Amino acid sequence: MTRKVAQLRNIFVLLLVFITFATFAAFGIFHQAWMLRLAIFAVITNVIYISLLFYMGYLMDQNSYSVSDALGIDAKNALIYGGVGLIQYDENRNITWVSDFLKALNINIVGIKLLEWQPTLASLFDDEDVKTIEVKGKKFEVYNSADTRLIYMKDVTQYVSLSQDYEDMQVCMGYITVDNYDEIIANVDESQKVKIQNLCRSTITDWAYKNGMIIRRYQTGKYIVFFNERIYKKLIESKFSILDDFKNAIEELDVLMTLSIGIGRSTKVLRELEELASSALSLAYSRGGDQIAIKSGKDHVRYFGGKTDAFETSSKVRSRIMAQSLAGLISRSRNVLVMGHKNSDLDSFGASLAAARIAENLGKRANIVIDYESLEEKTKGVVEMLRSNPDYKGLMLTISEALEKTNKDTLLICVDNHKDSLAISRSVLDKVKNKVIIDHHRRSEEFISSPVLTYLEPSASSTVELLVELFDYQQHEIEISSLDATVMYTGMLVDTNYFRQHVGTRTFQSAAKLKEAQADLALAYELLEDSFECMKEIFDITESAYRYKDRFLIATGKDDELSRSTLAKAANQLVYVSGIYAAFAIGYISKNTVAISARSSKKINVQMIMEDLNGGGHFSMAACQIENVTIEEAKERLEHAIDAYLEDRGV
Repeated sequence: MTRKVAQLRNIFVLLLVFITFATFAAFGIFHQAWMLRLAIFAVITNVIYISLLFYMGYLMDQNSYSVSDALGIDAKNALIYGGVGLIQYDENRNITWVSDFLKALNINIVGIKLLEWQPTLASLFDDEDVKTIEVKGKKFEVYNSADTRLIYMKDVTQYVSLSQDYEDMQVCMGYITVDNYDEIIANVDESQKVKIQNLCRSTITDWAYKNGMIIRRYQTGKYIVFFNERIYKKLIESKFSILDDFKNAIEELDVLMTLSIGIGRSTKVLRELEELASSALSLAYSRGGDQIAIKSGKDHVRYFGGKTDAFETSSKVRSRIMAQSLAGLISRSRNVLVMGHKNSDLDSFGASLAAARIAENLGKRANIVIDYESLEEKTKGVVEMLRSNPDYKGLMLTISEALEKTNKDTLLICVDNHKDSLAISRSVLDKVKNKVIIDHHRRSEEFISSPVLTYLEPSASSTVELLVELFDYQQHEIEISSLDATVMYTGMLVDTNYFRQHVGTRTFQSAAKLKEAQADLALAYELLEDSFECMKEIFDITESAYRYKDRFLIATGKDDELSRSTLAKAANQLVYVSGIYAAFAIGYISKNTVAISARSSKKINVQMIMEDLNGGGHFSMAACQIENVTIEEAKERLEHAIDAYLEDRGV
């Protein structure tokens, strides 16, 4: 009998009892003979009515179906053994019947609306998918048969538990290395060396043992660890506190050292696990260290840390090796093409010019690939100046001209970019087999496929700096003109914000080398001068700035289209406001595209914030582009990205 019918019966019985007592009470007050007869009549009739009501309820209970009634005792036992329960509902989605299996679990829900009992089942009426719910500590897979108005509930508690245990026991592998370990150790005395070595080892191994890992040191300052998914989830919850713990511990010795960790997971093939971990470590290195990169077989790469800007190394061994390797590749090629990135800035173009001069020094014809429709305003002015100079005749090629000059022995040098999507020409990239990448941006997941040589150095201020360093290691001294040196110097000015950001000793060494080559500093600054209209645009953007989370400034342009350099200059100005950790300038760069330029101090990694919006860049200088959004929508996405960045770091 349904619960609602039972409730109505009980109410009616109470009403009949009340009437009986009321008639006797009336007789007691008025002592009329007819009232006594009425009371006796009420008792007799009400007893009959109540008996009939309970008898009807009995008949309803006797005639309600069980599974054994409908399908037979064998079917009932099969459903119970298989952990399957049934729920019948009516056209109003009221539950009218439940099977014996659910009754045995004390799930008494007859008479209740289905969606009041389990609101999450609403999706079952929109499609025919299977949903998992939890009822009284048990997990059920639920399926809705709309035609028969039956809900099928399969008890999967044990399966879910076993599946979770299986997933939690999957093996993860990691490589741990101490950044700049060899260089730090080489420059301290013996007693300090021992202290640093002991502290590094104890901090790393104590963390590993505390979390139940297997750890082994395979080389000085380098470790390999094994752990399972359950431990991995704990590490995610703690946001890999080892990065900060190690940095804080080592700072007590007045030394600045960080960790780079690469983790591989989500594969049952051990060889693939090692490859993922090794690749993740390389990714952490190429992004400047002080972070953890996690690669798995099914998810995107995850990053933790990255709170410290890349270290500048005093050793130039790597530069010498890269210079020799590049010279060998150029010597074996028939011709050389140099290509920067879309919307080329002066670092991209200046680096292209430097790479071309290296190739020419080795006796090879070199050309710079230019897309005249994809140049920043200042770069376009410099390119036009060089095109009018006879000394640069034939140096620059259009995309179609470059494609005509490619052959199987062509070498393509990609500068200031390592992403397919940002290359000036995807056609040239695809057609040339031998590719070299020279870039100073932190490595992202997207990467040009199969380069024969890669030189990524995120500690460098600019790609011009990297290429000028290579001048010193060529077989013959490279001679560049005063105008060459001026253009390269201008590229360094752009990417360092006039030597105020991301600079180190080697930055000034490269700048000095260009000055020795007669770089015209007055002309370099003149090439970067802004028009009065541009200055007004920058002031309009900075005037709109507002504080976000107290330490961030966000400014927006109006509906007019702006250049990327204008947005960058606005962000550059805002980041120097006292107490501000990072600044962002947002504006339209085309009808359907909004760009965000980001600048930061040493405390915020804006590259990671921009990567969350499918952009990239450096620790302190980054950007992104978002299509088909308004400025307001882009601003909301930026705020969410900042929130996620701060949450990941427990700020």
